[in-house]
Amino acid sequence: MEQRGALEQLLHESASEIGVAIEPVHAQLFLQYLKQLKIWNQSFNLTAITKDEEVIVKHFIDSLAALKAVNLGTEAHVLDIGTGAGFPGIPLKIVRPDLYMTLIEPAHKKSAFLYFIVGLLRLKNVDVFQGTIERFNCRRHAVITYDYLTTRALNPSLIFHTAQHLLNAGVKAIIYSARPLDRTLVPNDWNFVGDYTFELPHAHGPRTISTFSHRVDLSSHVVPRGT
Repeated sequence: MEQRGALEQLLHESASEIGVAIEPVHAQLFLQYLKQLKIWNQSFNLTAITKDEEVIVKHFIDSLAALKAVNLGTEAHVLDIGTGAGFPGIPLKIVRPDLYMTLIEPAHKKSAFLYFIVGLLRLKNVDVFQGTIERFNCRRHAVITYDYLTTRALNPSLIFHTAQHLLNAGVKAIIYSARPLDRTLVPNDWNFVGDYTFELPHAHGPRTISTFSHRVDLSSHVVPRGT
C-alpha cells in the first residue's frame, strides 16, 4: 500500500508539473494500467521502459502533455497510430473520457493487451484495430473521419503521406518527438501550427509536441460525420 500511495503521489505531482490535473479516479485507473503493463511485459515485449517511475513519467505523463499542446475539442474523434501498449491514446482517454479513441497497432501481442486493458478499465468509445495504417485506410468505415491523429512511435513522413484522407478539413496531426521536427521535410499540403516544448518531470529530458493541420480543398471534399 505504501508503494501504491507513492506512485499515486508521483502521478499527481508529475501531471501538475506539466499543468495537467489528474482526478483520484483517474489515478486509480493509471495504477491498474501500470500493474497490468508490468505483468504482461514479463511475457510479451510491450515496452522497454519497465521501472515504475519511468513508465509513469515517460509514458503516462508524456502522453498527457498533448492536453497542454492542443485544445482537444469535446467529444473529438482521435486516431492514435502505432499506439504500441496504448500511448498516448489510453492516457488521454483516461483523463478525457469524452474523447472517441481509435487505437491502431499492427503487433498481435500488443493489440491483445490493448483489448484487455480497454475492457479492464471499462473505457467506452475506444476501438482497437490490429494492423497498419495502410490496412486501416482500406478497411475503415467511410462515414467515420477524425478530428486529430496522434503518434509517438512512427516516422512522421508515414503519417503525412498516408493519413490525410482520414481527417476532417483543417484538423490537426499531433506528433511527439524528442526535438522539434525538421519542417522542410513536411509536405506542402500540411501547415505547421506550432511546437510545444517541455521538460519531463524528474529530469527525464526534453520533449516536443509538433502540431500540423492538413489543407483540404473544401470545394471537392465533403466529409460526413459518424460515430
